[in-house]
Amino acid sequence: MQKSHDLTKKQLVEIVLVTTGMGLGLLVYDFLNTNINFDGTIKRNDAGKGILTEDLKLEFLDQNQEMSVEVSDRSLTGRKLDEAFDKAISEIQETYLGQNEAADNVIYDLELKDSYVDGLISADWKFDTYGIISNEGKLREENIPEEGVIVTISGILYYEEERIHSFSVVVNQKGLDTLDGQMSAINRAVKAEDESTRQRKKLSLPKDVQGMTITWKKKMNYRGLQIILLGFATVAGLVLGKKKDAQKAATLLTEEKEQDYPMIVSQLSILMGAGMSFRKALERIVAKYLNGLKNGETRRAGYEEIVRTYRKMTDGHGEIQALEELGKTCECKEYRKLSMMLIQNLRKGSKELLDSLEKEEKYSFEMRKQRAVRAGEEASTKLLLPMTGMLFIVIVILVVPAVMQMNI
Repeated sequence: MQKSHDLTKKQLVEIVLVTTGMGLGLLVYDFLNTNINFDGTIKRNDAGKGILTEDLKLEFLDQNQEMSVEVSDRSLTGRKLDEAFDKAISEIQETYLGQNEAADNVIYDLELKDSYVDGLISADWKFDTYGIISNEGKLREENIPEEGVIVTISGILYYEEERIHSFSVVVNQKGLDTLDGQMSAINRAVKAEDESTRQRKKLSLPKDVQGMTITWKKKMNYRGLQIILLGFATVAGLVLGKKKDAQKAATLLTEEKEQDYPMIVSQLSILMGAGMSFRKALERIVAKYLNGLKNGETRRAGYEEIVRTYRKMTDGHGEIQALEELGKTCECKEYRKLSMMLIQNLRKGSKELLDSLEKEEKYSFEMRKQRAVRAGEEASTKLLLPMTGMLFIVIVILVVPAVMQMNI
């Protein structure tokens, strides 16, 4: 357990060293920028990038004050301004058609943006015929006449000054040779029928639209199926949960048996070393354990295995048979090893049994110690994730303000 504690302490020290080193580096950088390298000038943002705010200290007339200075982005004039507008117009021409193949047959939404040239040039849109195209470029299909319509679009471009770029498109209904066109025709027919029969209590859906026979059905609600699936999912979750709980319980039971094993071997070694037979030593161990339970002590999985083995002996099973069943039914290899050792002694007799028990006792206590160390290391490893998260938060707190001041 001491090793686990040292590992955690090492991790804490590493975090402190890393954060301290980063903090000192940023302090030195900020000190140089604020006290030595600052020459009273502030670099502007590029055109269209917005205002830069710089927090400064100033000294005057024996006064020390602080002030936030807002620095406007660079403005464009002359040739550079013309180039920016020309670039915006080029972007409009390249993108406004969207999915449409040509301006003389617009059947899909247009792509009309509110800014161009990386946000430098803002754009507003006007139309000579309203109700056909929205400001976002979406077509209002219910308003498009069958013969189509010519719409002149004017883009009002603005940066420091205003310029207008105009172009025309022919907006048509989608053809009936496409699914989109068929759905649009049906949608227009439904809206027309709805508008013309608003005074009636019911809307009669059209059964024939431009030669297309239509059969209407209500969309089925699959709530029943959802409940069925939810039931199956719940049962599956419960089954998996119980299976996982059973696996966890089995793991804990095995670990408890492994923890009890060294003490059981130690007690056998002591009692048999004092001259008791195996059966008598087992009887003494069981009696002590059961008396402890009567006095409120907790049940232990390893000792429960010994109790079951002893009761099989008292119920008429032979000692060898009871030990064989212990080796078969117990999932811990330590108990299988012990049963084989004792069976060999009972069958052939072995003067080296006590030596074997003493060696097994030392080995089992050493294994118990190693398991405790591994458990501590695993617990320490599980702490790495939250500690790493804390380190990340500390780094963000330190780095983000510095990066923002550096205008990166």
